Amino acid sequence: MTADIQQLDQLLQEIDEQVDLDHCEQVDARYRRAFSGAATDRPPLVVKANWDSQWMLPDPWNQFEHYPYRQSYDDPIAMMQNQLLERVVPGLILKDDSPLAIRNNHGTIQVASILSGHWGSHEDNPPWIKPWASDEAIRALVNSDKPINLDGGVIGRSTRALNFYAQQLAKHPKCYQAIQISLPDLQGPFDTAEQLWGSDIFIGLIDEPELVTALLEKVVKTMIEVEQLYRPYARDRLEPLANSQLGYNIPGRWLLRNDSSILMSLDDYRHIVAPKDAQLLKTVGGGSLHFCGDGEHLVEPMLEILELKGLDFGQTEMMDIDRIYALCRERKVAITNHIPPRERLIDGTVQNKFPTGVVLVYETESMEDAQEVVQAYQRQTVF
Repeated sequence: MTADIQQLDQLLQEIDEQVDLDHCEQVDARYRRAFSGAATDRPPLVVKANWDSQWMLPDPWNQFEHYPYRQSYDDPIAMMQNQLLERVVPGLILKDDSPLAIRNNHGTIQVASILSGHWGSHEDNPPWIKPWASDEAIRALVNSDKPINLDGGVIGRSTRALNFYAQQLAKHPKCYQAIQISLPDLQGPFDTAEQLWGSDIFIGLIDEPELVTALLEKVVKTMIEVEQLYRPYARDRLEPLANSQLGYNIPGRWLLRNDSSILMSLDDYRHIVAPKDAQLLKTVGGGSLHFCGDGEHLVEPMLEILELKGLDFGQTEMMDIDRIYALCRERKVAITNHIPPRERLIDGTVQNKFPTGVVLVYETESMEDAQEVVQAYQRQTVF
């Protein structure tokens, strides 16, 4: 069943009437100061629903349907409405530092899906890759001179959705000015390589490092072509200073993922993966690196990448964030997605400890709690 285009238009009209363009300018200015390391009234703060929860929105937003993921996967109308309700409307209500950005939500397999014939989706879950799990298959992929099919995988769905977003926003002038469209999640070289090869890639790092490097080179070449395909669809107000891929602004033009890389040694990252990350960031003019978990041992080699503008973390509580912040301030690299305890946000401790060069995130199950935290946080200022 196709989602209701008239309801989507009503939602956009409601947003158009309530969006505050002056507030958007203030938020943009706060990110500019934070990412340049300049003094700011307070670090940007974005409040989000917990990973496994969805906020109950107040009237009039609760009148709009939130569609199942399976439906939105194939229907740009449903996907856009979900994105607006999840990533834009909360920012309008809270008046936090949300960049008011939407993205296509076709999972993490953008690049891997056009390098492998083994992908699919199940029930109400994002698409996934079935890895080759064979050195011979990886060698065949690396040695193949078959042109990359930029219409393959999930790319057709993604470009269709992104084009639809732009068409709908153009009908509502204030929405067009306020709502940004993020670049799709293209993962990173090693994360994509691990999707294709499977966990045996870590054995490959020991037994066949040359094959791992060759696979990374294949992935990097593909990522560059896919990024160039998608770039015209992205609309980031702070381009090239920042992009809005994760629901808050991130330094640079591209966010590369390294979630799988935290399982390797510092030397393997520095000599095998870091050159590929550096190549991609140099190609686009600079960007940020992300990982979830405890990857503190990778921070120093990451900071050696000249084109690095920011580090985005999934669990700062697992690492010595004070030490990392000092290293990043010295290198003039910003930290995003620092998630401090609630009490430290509302008593001013975080603002004084991390006065600039950082983006703070607070996650909660409750819209009421979100409002309390934002209001208390905004009463605290660095100066």
